[in-house]
Amino acid sequence: MYQVMAKLTNKTLIKPIRKPIANVIGSLFLSAACLGLAACQGGSDGSGGVRGEPGAKSGTAIMVQGSDTMENLMEQWARNYMAKNTGIQISVQPGDTGSGVADLLRGKIDLATASREMNAAEQKLAHDTPVRLKRLMVARDAVAVVVNPQNKLKTIDLGDLEKIYLGELVSWDQLDKSFAKEPIRVFGRETSSGTSDYFQEHVLKGKPFGTVVKVMPSSEAMMGAIMGNRLAIGFVGMAQAEMATDKVRVLQLKLTNASPASAQGGALSGSDYPLSRPLYLYYSAANEARVKKFVDYCLGPDGQKAVSSMGFMPAR
Repeated sequence: MYQVMAKLTNKTLIKPIRKPIANVIGSLFLSAACLGLAACQGGSDGSGGVRGEPGAKSGTAIMVQGSDTMENLMEQWARNYMAKNTGIQISVQPGDTGSGVADLLRGKIDLATASREMNAAEQKLAHDTPVRLKRLMVARDAVAVVVNPQNKLKTIDLGDLEKIYLGELVSWDQLDKSFAKEPIRVFGRETSSGTSDYFQEHVLKGKPFGTVVKVMPSSEAMMGAIMGNRLAIGFVGMAQAEMATDKVRVLQLKLTNASPASAQGGALSGSDYPLSRPLYLYYSAANEARVKKFVDYCLGPDGQKAVSSMGFMPAR
């Protein structure tokens, strides 16, 4: 559906055509996509704060919604930016990648945060409308596989992880003979989650979750469920997991049973941990004048310093 023309700059232009192509994930360069979309319009939370409900349009209000992996990072960016720019309101709404992209396509928000690229249905809707969208990679993160802090398991390979989520491995003693024969309580995320989409693509090879998987509505709900069940396993963004060590413990990953265990945590979460992915901001090119200074801040030295301090990998 899109023809990609890479330039020796920090931007990539995507032009609508009829034939679909494979996903393109940038390295540490900034990427931008021009797609057909519905126009974006801003709203204000009316409180000057980071969170709020959509309200009246304002030239100084920026509405943000999307990936809950990026929610804390976006709130930090918003607080820091508003502290230095009086009169600007940035309202960050909870949600997930799917809801953020959907509301951006409907013109309800100014910026959508995303932990994946747009899927086929979103690309089709974008292709059918006449407004351009820009996509910028603003950070990198890993999808961390997590268990209850009481769990003695230290490492897991991707093959066994796939079998757990397909319902083929159902007991902890099947992973380690020294463990008791107790059921593995498996938790996942809803299909609109960018983290879930990435996990299913790279761990399950595109297959759906098995019936053993209990789907949770948010990363916070996932971590709460794992904290409350010593037999649980799940996945969240690495930066989120590192801020919740009282709730979950990150497993080291191996590509295969014979592979060395991965490193994990901090800056390593985007390079050494096998399940790493880029994080994006999407916005309408027609709305660029209103959001560009804030987006530039997110990609600038201060914004990227916040990225590192919160356990993500910088985009630059």
